[in-house]
Amino acid sequence: MPEYRQDPLTGRIVIVAEERASRPHQFDIENSCVHDHSATYQQICPFCNGNEFMTPNEIAAFRVADSSADDSGWSVRVVPNKFPAVVQNVPDSALWSENYSWFSNYSLKFYHSENERFRKPVSGLGHHEVIIDTPRHILSISEMTDTEVTDMFRMYQERLKSLRKEECWKYIQIFKNVGAAAGASIPHSHSQLMAMPFVPQMILSIWEKALEYSYNKKKQKTNRNLSDCVWCNRIKSEILEQKRIVEETLNFVALCPFVSRFSGEIEIYPKSHESDFQDNVPISEFSLLVRRTIIRLEKAVLGIKKPFAYNLVLNTEPFDSSCPSLKNIFHWHLSILPSLARAAGFEWGTGLHINPISPETTAAKLV
Repeated sequence: MPEYRQDPLTGRIVIVAEERASRPHQFDIENSCVHDHSATYQQICPFCNGNEFMTPNEIAAFRVADSSADDSGWSVRVVPNKFPAVVQNVPDSALWSENYSWFSNYSLKFYHSENERFRKPVSGLGHHEVIIDTPRHILSISEMTDTEVTDMFRMYQERLKSLRKEECWKYIQIFKNVGAAAGASIPHSHSQLMAMPFVPQMILSIWEKALEYSYNKKKQKTNRNLSDCVWCNRIKSEILEQKRIVEETLNFVALCPFVSRFSGEIEIYPKSHESDFQDNVPISEFSLLVRRTIIRLEKAVLGIKKPFAYNLVLNTEPFDSSCPSLKNIFHWHLSILPSLARAAGFEWGTGLHINPISPETTAAKLV
């Protein structure tokens, strides 16, 4: 029987309806993300080794000692996005706090303000860069070596640390689109980073609900075995129940969330409470767990949909320091979101997702 499941942090409601998995062509997405490995294509790929002149000048890179910027000899390379969604050099960037802070305090009062602010655009201030994961012309994390995937996540950490120092950014989203069905425009493994001068409303809502949970737990003091962190308690419960666990290592757990929007959706959490991806991360252990998880997913969908497209989303604590009580409330994690089916009219109209494969079934297939 189908089930409604609601996430108390996001308010998101998902319909789990396994009966729909038997529909014909459920995963018949156009085979538009075929990866061209030919030497001819690599000659025109701007992210391939030797084609550094095709990109803007690099911002950062992991390089061999005797190599020069914007030349070969790198293992991970960061460049400005050539077609950015947001830009840093806008005329009113100095007034970012005045122009953008209201995005994080959205309410209906803005619809009735004297200046009708909701119809008054502000400049698209932000920072948008591309992290080229490897000089090799490959598509998926499953094709990367252990060293390559570890270096990729180490660069994520370096970029977070660097941009935090600029102090004008409130939130940074790092994400990776693999395959055209997941939104990738270039079939060479790469990630993207976008820094914003405000905390997106969905993130702020989750953050505030986590704070409310923490406050109530401290106030109740009824169960000393429970943490003040909603994610820590979820993780403990999931490990105890073992119904949705994909893999558990010394410091991390990969699981299918109880409220899974998509078939094959997986989240990877540190077991101990860590708010920021910058700090205290056993990066090699984490990186290899991510790689193994992607390999598991690719094997599971073999014959259903090939090649396998997916999104990686790193969820880490916002930088906003305007509310000290929110500090260290967040619990960072990585979301893996397979692109196995299209959103249709019901999803667009209601905001609810219909998931044809329960997280329990998914976990059982991946273990």
